[in-house]
Amino acid sequence: MHLRQALAAARGRRRLDLVYEAPDPAALVRSLPAEELYFTIRDIGLADAAELVRFATPGQFRALIDLDAWRKDQLDVSRTLPWLRAARAGARGDDRLEAAWRRKLTALDMEVVELVLRDSLRIHDLAEDPDPEIEGDRFLRTTEGKFIVEFTVDGAEYLAVRGLLEDLYAEEPLRAARMLTALRWELPSELHETALRWRTGRLRDLGFPALEEALSWFARPARGPAPSMAGGPPRPSGSSLALRPAGSLLGTAAEGVSEERRQVLEVELVAAANATLVADGVDPSDLEAVRGAVEASRALVELGLAARAGGDPAGAVAALEAAPLKVLFQEGFGRLLQLRWRAEKVRAALAERSLGSPLDEALQALVRRRPRYFPGLEADRADWDTPVAAAFESRPFLSEADVARAEAALAEAESRAANPGPGPAPA
Repeated sequence: MHLRQALAAARGRRRLDLVYEAPDPAALVRSLPAEELYFTIRDIGLADAAELVRFATPGQFRALIDLDAWRKDQLDVSRTLPWLRAARAGARGDDRLEAAWRRKLTALDMEVVELVLRDSLRIHDLAEDPDPEIEGDRFLRTTEGKFIVEFTVDGAEYLAVRGLLEDLYAEEPLRAARMLTALRWELPSELHETALRWRTGRLRDLGFPALEEALSWFARPARGPAPSMAGGPPRPSGSSLALRPAGSLLGTAAEGVSEERRQVLEVELVAAANATLVADGVDPSDLEAVRGAVEASRALVELGLAARAGGDPAGAVAALEAAPLKVLFQEGFGRLLQLRWRAEKVRAALAERSLGSPLDEALQALVRRRPRYFPGLEADRADWDTPVAAAFESRPFLSEADVARAEAALAEAESRAANPGPGPAPA
């Protein structure tokens, strides 16, 4: 556990050093939840962390591809091949590594393998055309003599695909030949649909909810019994996502709850983070976006917690002990909805009038379906109504201070909308 915590707190190559400093690096890697291993490898860089891929279990390896190789509902073969290369590296001539690679290959959905080959090969059936026209010098006659396949990729990708095909034939030639036959006629849409269905189910098992469940977190708390933890992960990830950083309201309150509640809390925090990732459509390979979504999810919980506790630390502990985290999350988001409703009224009252920067931009950020904070509100008042105050990007609300500044800006906007006077020209 100590090693896991140290790994979670580290960044970049320091993570790799910690793995190799462990008494059994391979056992440490295999003990990690799949998504934690994924974020670790992405943080280090796949080129430097290739051995961690070889240490991974077949199930972890399949999850690495599930998390990284898909773009929405389509498998990106160019992102799949580097993982295959890393897993296969060194397998030739090493019985142990070869056996580990074959187990990983067997664990992959056959549809994923077929999509990789279909995207990378041109298949000639020698029974139909004994002397096909070969366009390049990267081709292979299959061992049973039925096909000549041309490789449409080159460089490292060519080596990866050729090795994959050779391994399939070495493992089971008849099955490999049947696969090539099927690839000539199967529609890629059908392969993607089947592979996506398997992937979606596995991501739910990892704790990534369906979109409908993810969006349910961004709703007003339901009346009646507290909502269930549908779509929640079976255990905390322990990853480097700073789910309850020390010193934060959430982190401090979490230290005061019972051990039993703290264990449940870790699971709920992962569920909140995963719901935010899914609802925002965050690409798991974009670590900065992932960290931003996780920070935003934690902030919503803290906004709900602060509203219940009223600034009382003991009250925060009691609220965290009693309320399901999803309720606190929704109550925090409800505070942002109240800001949005006020902003909508102000904009309606203003009609086409402008209040100047940063108030115009702040109102625009607040009326989004998921209200956002405009940092230009923090600009020096001397810079208001100048381009300096407009030169910011909106972002999620991250603190009570953000809410307080937005409320103050709304109060000023409401006053100016109700009492128009000299100011910026109409927009």
